[in-house]
Amino acid sequence: MSEVEQVDLDGTAGPGPSNCSVDVHTHIFCWGENPDEGYLSERTRKMWKTRFVLRVSGMLNEPGETISEKMRNRLIRHIQTSGLDYAVVLAQDAVYHEDGSRNDPDTHFYVSNDHVFNLAKDCPQVLPGCSINPIRSDALQELERCRAAGARLVKLHTAIQGVDPSRPEFDPFYKLANELGVVLMFHTGWEHSCKVISQEFTDPLKLERPLEHGGPVIAAHCGSCAWYDKEQYYPRFVEMMNRYENLFGDTAIMASLNRWFSLRRLSGEEEWLQRRILHGSDYPFPPARLPFLLRTGLFPPERKNPLDLDLRIKDSFKFGPGYASQILNMLGVGPSACDD
Repeated sequence: MSEVEQVDLDGTAGPGPSNCSVDVHTHIFCWGENPDEGYLSERTRKMWKTRFVLRVSGMLNEPGETISEKMRNRLIRHIQTSGLDYAVVLAQDAVYHEDGSRNDPDTHFYVSNDHVFNLAKDCPQVLPGCSINPIRSDALQELERCRAAGARLVKLHTAIQGVDPSRPEFDPFYKLANELGVVLMFHTGWEHSCKVISQEFTDPLKLERPLEHGGPVIAAHCGSCAWYDKEQYYPRFVEMMNRYENLFGDTAIMASLNRWFSLRRLSGEEEWLQRRILHGSDYPFPPARLPFLLRTGLFPPERKNPLDLDLRIKDSFKFGPGYASQILNMLGVGPSACDD
């Protein structure tokens, strides 16, 4: 984050600059032309959902010689033409064997940390969100490297990467993240987009160990699940929010057709809980307009950009005053970043 002011991070979050808007949860995908940069496995590329999204999204019409370039160019275009001041773009680490070595056959979605750093260099609105699987043998070294390169947030995808947050051997990783002022983000709630190692790892109750280290922890998706999932983790997210003041949640994927009810439920919580909810879209997964027509109108002007439409939908639920801005304080971005 070379072009924004750094400030000390004390593990708390205020409302943030009032005129700032930040999306804390966006993704970049790589098709696999350069596997070191990132890839989707052959199995994932052949899935009907993948082929369908590529076709109906118009992705193949984007400029670029490869599909990965088209994905990258679309992300940058949508960020630059949106009303957002910043977007945290997340990397995606691999699956690892218990001996700390990479498990490529079981890795179906991978984006290197360096790829996200390069995006941030090319687009000043991108804040790099690294991904480090704490099972990897060099997890502590990679955490230090990413922090030195400017990252202040690390995502752990519990279901896809096979990370059980409650494992005691991850304590050194959590301790170092806290010492370095790095925000930890964990996937919580049911996962549908990629092959899952264990859905049980997405239970918000499993965040007790990283939370005990005292630094800010984000429960991505607030433990929300689709209406048809056999187990609902959202009540456990609320329970953990009651127990830990350093726990936050984001609204990523909640504007989708299968989780639209999650926003209504979350907006009905008490004010103290709403104040610790952060804006996240889960881009490039698009928001759905149909469930929110009474809130946005039939043809909202924001519909031309999925990042704008997602924020428009969620702003209509009137979460706390720092909903789209307080993440800046957590990441150490100074108030001058958006107050000009």
